[in-house]
Amino acid sequence: MRNVNLKKLIATFGAAALISTGLVVAVAAPAQASTPVCVEDAKSGVITCDGTLANGAKYRTMVPSNYGGTFFFWQHGVRPSYPYPGYIVPTGVEQMSPTSVNHKVSTVKPMLQLGYGIAAYDCSSSGLRGWNTADCVEMLNELVTITKKRVGITKTVVYGASMAGAILTPYIEKYPNGADAVGVLAGVSPSIANTLKSGCDFLYIFSVFFDPTIKGCTVMGTKGVPGHMAVLGDFAKVGALLTQWSKDYGSLPLAHPAAIVPAGIPQRSALLMAGLIAGIPTKSSHMDGISTSATLVPEGSINSTVAILENAQDFLGTAYFGGQGVAEVVGAGFYDNTKTNYSALLSDEDLGRFTVGLSGEEAVGAMLATLAAAPRVVGVPAAVAKLAALDKSKFDTTKPVVLLSNEADRLVLSGNQVHYVNKAKAVYEARVAAWEKRLAEATDQPEIRFLLKNKPVWNTVSMYALTPETYTKFTATGAPDLTAPVAISGVGHESFTKEQLMTWVRVLASSAKTGKVPSQTVLDTILPKVPYLNTDPDYQPAELKYQD
Repeated sequence: MRNVNLKKLIATFGAAALISTGLVVAVAAPAQASTPVCVEDAKSGVITCDGTLANGAKYRTMVPSNYGGTFFFWQHGVRPSYPYPGYIVPTGVEQMSPTSVNHKVSTVKPMLQLGYGIAAYDCSSSGLRGWNTADCVEMLNELVTITKKRVGITKTVVYGASMAGAILTPYIEKYPNGADAVGVLAGVSPSIANTLKSGCDFLYIFSVFFDPTIKGCTVMGTKGVPGHMAVLGDFAKVGALLTQWSKDYGSLPLAHPAAIVPAGIPQRSALLMAGLIAGIPTKSSHMDGISTSATLVPEGSINSTVAILENAQDFLGTAYFGGQGVAEVVGAGFYDNTKTNYSALLSDEDLGRFTVGLSGEEAVGAMLATLAAAPRVVGVPAAVAKLAALDKSKFDTTKPVVLLSNEADRLVLSGNQVHYVNKAKAVYEARVAAWEKRLAEATDQPEIRFLLKNKPVWNTVSMYALTPETYTKFTATGAPDLTAPVAISGVGHESFTKEQLMTWVRVLASSAKTGKVPSQTVLDTILPKVPYLNTDPDYQPAELKYQD
């Protein structure tokens, strides 16, 4: 998902503007693949070539004068097909390599200085975008293929962010010779169904406790501008709630449904429960989940509640705009919670840690009972099945894979990376077991020698950018200062320090060269030099609430 400042969008335009914004949509006409137009920069010697793929989508390559043969192909994240306040639909390549919103970092110059060739393309199908992952797999393959015909490439790296995880994973499985290394940054681990269902749960709980007119994921699925406008209209209702909570921190008592009103539970407690059930991080750009003030944030769980409020404004970007893109592919009715046990999604650990923020055990029981009794969403079986099968992957590539996520990513939850590692590890362990069985049964010396030389290797590195221990700032009134500088590391989406991004790039280049990720011994010399990069190989943040 592209970083869109939804907080600013809500504050600047308000709910009404989201509904009334006019749309002027230009759908690109199909174009034939063309010979790229290349220009050499007289000062730097960088040769930049612009061309179009067979379907008319634009691409760009950049080759430095010190090019050494390693070429990086960038895959961007999801882009909605239609504009809204704060977002303009791309008209071509808008991102050549990893960037960081929080730190205003571009890696184009340092990557070129290291002698790497870089390429990127606009993943649009007939001028439209959304969740067009299957098309992106083929377009990426076309870009790699035509670039190899034009440029001498010794090692190929395909890498990308966010939705790219649902493209690169199927890509390397379908085209195993299409790259020498794969990099996923803050990426989705297929299938998106895991994350999207949590997003839909979040919106469903909003409809139960805050505004029964919110449709959530049931509003998604109509194609084209009408569907886009329907999603914006529903988002406006949620935006109104977020705006109010940014002022009163959800201190007002629940007004829905009628049965729970007498309990006097503050809205913030239901918001905290919704966030915990969905797996939204309890740390955010400004809230560390620990720091307190003498007045408005007297306890750590209140800090975490504000963190969920801050994170919710962007997590909804995945739920609404990513969900609409997915629904246009799989059809309306992809969400079904008729069998969901919300009590089971609220862990004992969370119940113990956040008791105060949840207003105590009785309030928790009342809210869970309300959810259990609320009418459920009945999905369309065909759409539910299509979602489950979307971007289906085996996680069986033997090529080196290098992963990097923020500990508290509020848009593509870091549990996606945990999911990828767990899936890939299961495949690896099965291969090792089969190898050991074959070796134990082998009697022919040539076969034994072959097996000893070809033992399966674990070829994945999972890196995390961690947050500082504390970083929340407070105003003179004791309110959290949400205008202060964001945490230097571990928060936001596709937001990393330059050192973290370039370490990821260098590890990818090294892995492509050797065919193997660096050993733990080597990583132990690299990672401690980069501030806030995790150094514990066994570290894992919270898992996704749903696991396929």
